Amino acid sequence: MMIRANNPSPMTLTGTNTYVLTSQDDASAVIIDPGPEMAEHRRNFLAEVGDRDLAAIVLTHQHADHSEMLGSVEDWAPEVPVYAVLDRFSRYVDPVADGDRITFGNSPADVLEVIATPGHTMDSISLIHAGALYSGDTILGEGTTIVTHPEGSLGDYLDSLDRLRGLLDDGSFSIIEPAHGPRIDNPAEVIDYYRRHRRERIDQVRAALDEGARTASEVCDIVYHDVDPSVRGAAEQIVKAQLNYLGALPANEE
Repeated sequence: MMIRANNPSPMTLTGTNTYVLTSQDDASAVIIDPGPEMAEHRRNFLAEVGDRDLAAIVLTHQHADHSEMLGSVEDWAPEVPVYAVLDRFSRYVDPVADGDRITFGNSPADVLEVIATPGHTMDSISLIHAGALYSGDTILGEGTTIVTHPEGSLGDYLDSLDRLRGLLDDGSFSIIEPAHGPRIDNPAEVIDYYRRHRRERIDQVRAALDEGARTASEVCDIVYHDVDPSVRGAAEQIVKAQLNYLGALPANEE
């Protein structure tokens, strides 16, 4: 079950999606991305957990719209383990890594498989369960995600997209449940678009450099000239990630 937080914005789209998955015997549950610290949102996802045993909480990455609710976790989920890549979020368990399996019930099917998908942030993971990929912010239900410098890495992000395409081709999942926006029922089309879009942007940045642009701001003026002023700062950070990928980021902007 998906429960959407009421935190819409240009970065979160219609809000952050929290997922509550239940075990085969309906006795236990796991929460993916508890979201922002909002009392109504907490009530909503805990109502979905209901009387089931909350076996685990999993964080796809560090951003506050996914992790902030963990600040009060002792109040609403005492002694429940939190699985995350970063040690500061992990609770009662070691930090997770690629290939780990998170069990939340008694059936062999009650397992989340951890897939390392760095790029959007260096700690980003995706999760596979029952034919669905829970992608965090690696793939969104609408538009494309951002990769900023120095928090993310464009090279790692492109590798993560390639890996997800390979897992899709292998039949590891058939739909994508993103952390923002609606479910994706055509993952091949979306992943291929993401890969193509990134390559096109890189080509545009190369062209801007050929035109004489040198700073992130100058490149942004050319490549992202039509962005809303409210997200101009984010656009410049995206350009820095692109320049870093191309080995063209000025030393004073690193």
